[in-house]
Amino acid sequence: MPKKVNRIPGVSKRNNGWQARVSINGREISKQFDTQDEAARWKSEQQRAHKRGEWLDPDLSKITFREWSALWLKAKNDIQPSTMRNYVSRLDTHLLPAFGRYRLTELTNNQIGQWVANQYKSGTGAVTLKQCMVLMKLILNSAIYDGRLARNPAQGIKLPKAMKAEKKALTFNELRALASECGEYQTLTLFAGMTGMRWGELNALVGSDVNLLKRTVKVNKSYSEGKKGEKILSGTKTHQAREIPLAKELLPLVEKQLQLGGADTPLFQSANGMPLQYNNFMSRIFKPAVKRAGLEGVSFHNLRHTAASLLIHSGAPVTTVAGILGHASTQMTLDVYGHWYQNDANTWMDRISVGLTEPLTDWERTKSAVNLTSSSF
Repeated sequence: MPKKVNRIPGVSKRNNGWQARVSINGREISKQFDTQDEAARWKSEQQRAHKRGEWLDPDLSKITFREWSALWLKAKNDIQPSTMRNYVSRLDTHLLPAFGRYRLTELTNNQIGQWVANQYKSGTGAVTLKQCMVLMKLILNSAIYDGRLARNPAQGIKLPKAMKAEKKALTFNELRALASECGEYQTLTLFAGMTGMRWGELNALVGSDVNLLKRTVKVNKSYSEGKKGEKILSGTKTHQAREIPLAKELLPLVEKQLQLGGADTPLFQSANGMPLQYNNFMSRIFKPAVKRAGLEGVSFHNLRHTAASLLIHSGAPVTTVAGILGHASTQMTLDVYGHWYQNDANTWMDRISVGLTEPLTDWERTKSAVNLTSSSF
């Protein structure tokens, strides 16, 4: 009786089952199966995946989401400390309890989608879920680049719609009233409401950043807080420096402010000459001033919106507003403040329509009569 020959290269009988072997990138990978067909199918799948560029090294793809997230965080050297704190918080509070124990290759689109739906039903806000999914996509995309995933299972997840909060801005009179209630920090309040600078940027300003002759302030750094509350000086949020023109009204106030310190001391400082502490300033100065001015619900960040509103309603183009606020693009400015531009557009359209109702000038009437006469021949 002729000897039975295995006709499937790379698949052989081993103990009580079948072993499949495949060589990829000079490395032999093997796996044990109960049947010859299963072994042959796995071998073919590995070869097809390698040909399509989708093959994953089994050793690399064994890592869990928790383990990979920790490695990913260690490699992040291009973000602000405050952003790092937010990432860690979202991971610890939401993502790791739900997905931390799973291998990267075990995560599925349906699994993640069900988690989002259940969290929303349980009361987790739409904004929080959106932030979690943005973070998860970033982490899983990096796993693709590292050869640990073939595709991102967090892509295409349907998220609940978040209600956009209205961007509250003060009128110029309201800004004046609030600044007046801030006492010795009147200049700081007016400065924030007329330049739109972020708190960290304002707090990092020193005397040499101001040029009274050019009427500009240079913004190229920002203070943020570390995990233990320590102050960390770094670049701006977009890592781009900018110069902001100063309104004439601010100049005498800023000049007095400069007389309080030198070129390297904080422009706005605490009683001991150090940069301001946010929580202390808010509780001791800003919130009581807001209450006295009758502007309940106004936060310090509303001063940034105030600067944007004053610029837009004075006719400033979007490129100017984006440059002053330090936005990464004009699209970001339109995404946040586009509704104010829409109101401004209505004003310009009304101005155009005035021409339709105004009487013709003598020159226009003469030209119209000539054209009518010429067309009759």
